[in-house]
Amino acid sequence: MTYFKLTLVALFWGGTLIATRVAAQVFEPFWGASLRYILALLFLIPLALHFNKNFFKIGLKTFIQVSLLGFTGIAAYNYFFFKGLQLVPASHGALLIALNPVLVMLLSAWLYHEKIGGLKAPGIILSLCGVVFVISRGHITGLFSQFEKGDLYMLFCPIAWAIYTLAIRNVMKKVSAVSAATWATLTGCVMLLIFTTTETFPKVVPGKVWIALVYLALFGTVLGFIWYFDAIQKIGATKAAVFNYLIPVFALLLSVVILKEDVHWYTWIGALLVVAGIVLINIHPRHIAKLSNS
Repeated sequence: MTYFKLTLVALFWGGTLIATRVAAQVFEPFWGASLRYILALLFLIPLALHFNKNFFKIGLKTFIQVSLLGFTGIAAYNYFFFKGLQLVPASHGALLIALNPVLVMLLSAWLYHEKIGGLKAPGIILSLCGVVFVISRGHITGLFSQFEKGDLYMLFCPIAWAIYTLAIRNVMKKVSAVSAATWATLTGCVMLLIFTTTETFPKVVPGKVWIALVYLALFGTVLGFIWYFDAIQKIGATKAAVFNYLIPVFALLLSVVILKEDVHWYTWIGALLVVAGIVLINIHPRHIAKLSNS
C-alpha cells in the first residue's frame, strides 16, 4: 500500500506542475504559493488536531526542525517553483524536477554515508545527462548559451527538496506524519506571507486559476505531503525519493493532455535518458549478480 500511495503522490505532484503553470500566469510566486498553503491549512490543522489534541504543544528544538522543513520544502521550493513555471513550459520544468531523487541520493551518501552501489552511479549520470540535454535544448555544446533564467529557478527546486526530504528524518522521530506535514506547511506559509507585501494581488482571478489552487492545496499538499511523510517513516528517505522520478513522466503526459503543450524533440530524448537512468538506479544488486552468473 505504501508503494501504491507513493505512485499516487507522484501523479499528484506531476499535476502540480500543470496547476502551478496555470496559476503562475496570474499570481506572483509569493501570493500564489501562500494561497495554496492557506487553503491546505484549512484541512490540515483540523486533521492534525483530530489525531493529536496537543498539536500546538511543541518543543523549541522540534519547532526549529519543522521550521527548516517549512523554509526548504514550502517557502523556498515553492517560490522557485512558481517563478520557474512563469518562464518555462510545464513539460520542460518537469525534467528539471527529475533531479530531486538524484540530489537526495547524493546528499544521503555525503551526510549518512549511504553507499551508491550497483548501477546507481551510471543511472545517476544518465539521468543528469537527460536533464542537461533538456536545459541545452538539444545543443549540449551550447549549454550555457541556451541556459535561461527559468532553468535556474527550476534547478533550485531539487536543491531545496533534497534538504527538505532528509530533514524529515529527524522530525519523524518525534511527531506523526500528519503533524509534521501540518507544521511544515504552517511555518512555510507564514514565511511566504511575509513576502507577499512585495507583490501585487491580481485584480481579476479566472475560475480555472482558483481550481488550480484548490488542486494544489488538496492533492499536492494535504494528501501528497501526508503520504510522503508516512512513506519516509516506513521505508526511508532514499527509497521514497526514488518515486519522485515518476513526477516528470506524469507531468510530461499531463502537459500534453491538459495544457496541449507542444513537447520539443529534445524534451522527449531527455525524458528517455532520465527514465533509462531510473531503471538503472532501481535494478537490485541481486539481479546484477544473476546476470553476471548466467
